[in-house]
Amino acid sequence: MALTTVRPEGMGFDTGRRNLIINGAMQVAQRGTSFATMGEGDSQYTLDRFKWQESGTPTFEMTVTQDSSSPDEMGNSKSLKVEVTTADATLGSNERARIEQYIEAQNCQGIRKGTSAAKKLTASFWVKSSKTGTYIVELQENDNDRSNSQSYTISSANTWEYKTVTFPADTTGTINNDNGNGITFRMYLCAGTLYTSGTLATSWQSVTTGNQAVGQVNLADTASATWFVTGIQLELGENASDFEHRSYGEELALCQRYFHRTTGSTYTPHGGGAVFDADTSDIHVHLPQSMRTSPSLSFGGNVRVSRGSALTTDVVAVTNATGTSSSNPCVAWLRADHGSGYNTGDAVYCFSDNDATGHVSYDAEL
Repeated sequence: MALTTVRPEGMGFDTGRRNLIINGAMQVAQRGTSFATMGEGDSQYTLDRFKWQESGTPTFEMTVTQDSSSPDEMGNSKSLKVEVTTADATLGSNERARIEQYIEAQNCQGIRKGTSAAKKLTASFWVKSSKTGTYIVELQENDNDRSNSQSYTISSANTWEYKTVTFPADTTGTINNDNGNGITFRMYLCAGTLYTSGTLATSWQSVTTGNQAVGQVNLADTASATWFVTGIQLELGENASDFEHRSYGEELALCQRYFHRTTGSTYTPHGGGAVFDADTSDIHVHLPQSMRTSPSLSFGGNVRVSRGSALTTDVVAVTNATGTSSSNPCVAWLRADHGSGYNTGDAVYCFSDNDATGHVSYDAEL
């Protein structure tokens, strides 16, 4: 007799990591733990993989920090905290603020978007705010410029609450199987009438600005207002499962595909190489993870080069650095401009000179 096997939702080809969000427990913070004076159209990455994004020219200011608080159900996790430092009770029509994460398209193939087997997606998270009311979570599928928005309600002020929202399956438009931006996950904090004047896009549709954040409260209208989030999970299916706790090392490795920074307070090494000419050296760096694409490079603090046998011998300061990755995505190089006096071909190494702000950063974010 033939046996029929029923494959439950989320099994078979959908096994493996459930959570499409990286750093959902807010534990990794390579760029720092506090990001202040956000306002006037600011856009920047904060805790790893989470970007602060504004539009318009708002007068409000907010800070983003990594906070030590989290609900008991999350264990010893961190949270992302937003606090209003300068209030704006009357938003301009084109003003908004939100946090978002860009999900690499290659990681979105299990959604099977654009096919008859397209999957629903469920977002779950823990949230706490001094401001009660309606908030909006949005997904935007970028290859076909389609979006879907769902609402949740914060019922009790300053209390951790667990929320889930489910996004319907979308049988229109496939997601490219590449290293570009497949889906953007967004959580709104405030939005002007340009984004709230229509009908909330609870079904998938071409991006319509007025339908993105209908009903969203204005967190920015009160100085010292706060909003916390942690345990963000986005998974296949219409039912939320327990948060997928990954080890810190695994979460860090996932983050380092998109951003990597070497920093430290005491002679942190960045790499070794050779003098290209009297005042320029090529430094080769073995990256801890294969990065998404060729990273851009930046540096700051007391980054120095030495050709001596000790860190205090023949030390010169780096005044400028440029670089790119090689054809091997695990290897990069930086060309360091520095003080003169070296000979072409001298072996050198690059390091942060006893400076907690000394760093070299490699950025391959979406």
